[in-house]
Amino acid sequence: MAKTILVPEDSIVEMLRALPEKTLVEIFSKILIESDSSPLTGDEETSYNKALREHEKGEVISWESLK
Repeated sequence: MAKTILVPEDSIVEMLRALPEKTLVEIFSKILIESDSSPLTGDEETSYNKALREHEKGEVISWESLK
């Protein structure tokens, strides 16, 4: 069974900022896509695949600009 702990939001944000972008994409994919128990709709899957292609081409908003 997983243990629940309290972590300040600032600490989590700083940990995420320190990770390589590829790792962040994998984490967000697992959290937002793979952990959802309902199947993706056709539109959601199309949007997700488009976002992955854009990321591969470098067509993204930089992490720095989000700080």
